[in-house]
Amino acid sequence: MPLYWLVFRHNNQISVVIEPGASLVHARMRAALDGLDEGEFTEGHELARKWKVANEMIGRRLSQEEAKRLLAKLD
Repeated sequence: MPLYWLVFRHNNQISVVIEPGASLVHARMRAALDGLDEGEFTEGHELARKWKVANEMIGRRLSQEEAKRLLAKLD
């Protein structure tokens, strides 16, 4: 199943969630059911299948540092 990079803004903070889903809407719904969608959804992107994301980063809110490191690694 594809992975999606979901971005939420809450209290002037940005949080990133990596969530699997059949589509962007499905990934957002899964994040909502897991209580990870706090704040306003601002953007979402499907991650290329060639990018490897550690299992411990999937299905939880990433710190801003974790998100920056992952993004730098994926570029």
